[in-house]
Amino acid sequence: MKLLIYSRQDRGIIKSIEQVITALGGDINMEHARDQKEFKHASKFCYTGETLVVFFVDKKTDMAFLESVEMDFMDIKLVIYLGDKETDLIVRAYKLYPRVVTGAFDKDDLLLAAVKGILLNLMGARRIMNG
Repeated sequence: MKLLIYSRQDRGIIKSIEQVITALGGDINMEHARDQKEFKHASKFCYTGETLVVFFVDKKTDMAFLESVEMDFMDIKLVIYLGDKETDLIVRAYKLYPRVVTGAFDKDDLLLAAVKGILLNLMGARRIMNG
């Protein structure tokens, strides 16, 4: 199972996500892509029903990039974190059908709860499929 994070900057919340992964245990590979090239490379190794992408949008260029690659996400779970509460970005984010849209305007607990819930769901599905 894979957790792919796109964020051009280091953030304290990413350390908190790492703590959630550690607490869950299991076989979860976390990768942090800091630019578009790294993200495109890492996303080639995302598998159907096995991947969660947490995408941090700080600028409109980040959203444009996400929109350009979202068709590559076949049954990939997506969480979008917005740097601000710009209405245009919120509307564009929801058009991508993410599991959750959150951001700097919410408490970090929302993002952490979403990541934990989605990973638990993926882990449960994996156990069922592997018998």
